[in-house]
Amino acid sequence: MSSFSRKDLFFHIFSIMSYQFDEKFATEFLSSFENMIFKFSKNTGKLKHIYIDKVLQANYRPSLGTFSITIDAAKRILHKIDTPNFRIQVQSDVSEFISNGKSVFAKHVKTIDSNLRIGNEVFVVDEQDNLLAVGKLSLPPKYIPYFKFGSAVKVRQGINSKK
Repeated sequence: MSSFSRKDLFFHIFSIMSYQFDEKFATEFLSSFENMIFKFSKNTGKLKHIYIDKVLQANYRPSLGTFSITIDAAKRILHKIDTPNFRIQVQSDVSEFISNGKSVFAKHVKTIDSNLRIGNEVFVVDEQDNLLAVGKLSLPPKYIPYFKFGSAVKVRQGINSKK
């Protein structure tokens, strides 16, 4: 168990998410803080997982000092943050593949948040801003239009992926 009080834990998570994403994202993610359950490493006492109603919302990656966001958390907060923040919009004709957990190829990207960097957590959306998947960006946004092949996002979980 952690030595953090719940108040300290809130500010700890808020600080990390504000740095990793921004303050609005952190505020929206933590809007259900009272309902969140936290799991800690038995060996190190560090935060590992965040749940709401037994549904995983995020995993903490201590080696990077960042969170990976689950599809359930993305569903909860995507439309509470401004478009195009943290989004990669893809052609609608590949929506089914991506929602099944397949990677996003550069040639299928329509628009992208230009503030993203390689390794950032991203929401993959269709042309109507419907959530398809969550994953990690693997190419710089400004170069994606020039790539005709190669993966732009390593999808971790699609909305139709097997859990």
